[in-house]
Amino acid sequence: MEVIRRPLARSSLVALFFAVLTVGAFISTRYLDSSATALMNRNDSPQIQTLTTRTAHNPPKPIDIPLNCSLGNPTRTCPANYYPSRIPVENGNLLEAHPQDLLEAPQSSCPDYFRWIHEDLYPWRETGITREMITNASRTANFRLIILDGKAYVEKYRKSFQSRDTFTLWGILQLLRRYPGKIPDLDLMFDCVDWPVIKKEIFFTGTNYRAPPPVFRYCGDDSTFDIVFPDWSFWGWPEINIKPWEGLSKDLKEGNRRRKWTEREPLAYWKGNPKVAATRMNLLKCNVSDKHDWNARVYAQDWRRETEEGFKQSDLASQCIHR
Repeated sequence: MEVIRRPLARSSLVALFFAVLTVGAFISTRYLDSSATALMNRNDSPQIQTLTTRTAHNPPKPIDIPLNCSLGNPTRTCPANYYPSRIPVENGNLLEAHPQDLLEAPQSSCPDYFRWIHEDLYPWRETGITREMITNASRTANFRLIILDGKAYVEKYRKSFQSRDTFTLWGILQLLRRYPGKIPDLDLMFDCVDWPVIKKEIFFTGTNYRAPPPVFRYCGDDSTFDIVFPDWSFWGWPEINIKPWEGLSKDLKEGNRRRKWTEREPLAYWKGNPKVAATRMNLLKCNVSDKHDWNARVYAQDWRRETEEGFKQSDLASQCIHR
């Protein structure tokens, strides 16, 4: 009898142990599940949402405004109705528009960068812009641009260096094409030379002040009134084989992946034309010499030679080799 009871007691203990283990595992699972749910419901925790792609039964038609340009045919003109003068809206909804062209809801305040518009135009806050100022601006401007009812009109005064004026105007056309009917009427004078020329000291003489001519250009500084405009090379610079930014940015990303950061030269690097600015000429002083090595490699680019040899030493995507 003693021998029989011991195996039974041992079996009972084993069964009780597995029962307690099963109940404990169940309770722990419920606790972990509730804890995870509580964590996911906290406001400071990221929430994962399931996105479902929906296709409209009647997808909107894109506004198709092609830019039909033909090389070697400068007499080509656009029809009078090339750009729509207003956006078709019905009951607050944009009709026959691509989703990217949908009107945004009005904001209570303008973005921060809008303040630079007011700062750039401050010299004419009290006087306004007169016809005399426009005439004075034409002395240095390459062209005059007028946008009226969504159409662009250009008066050229002198040829710009290379194709700067062409690509600047191309940017304006892209703006009109992308935001039809949303560009306000404007009249501006544009100078395609890099360095600003409307010196503040000329228009501030003692206590007297006279408003300067309004001139847009690619560069500006604290000592001038020139109004800064996006650089033309954003849309391309064919003379030195620079693509438009949309394509160039992809090439740069690809070039950046070719060499790991730790495998690159631990040196500062610059290459370009140093003769266009005094700051660039000073930069050449930081190059390696027999006496000093500033851990910088500065190269003067010979664009004439690059043009003759097919731009082998100036491909931007191939220069991601320094830290």
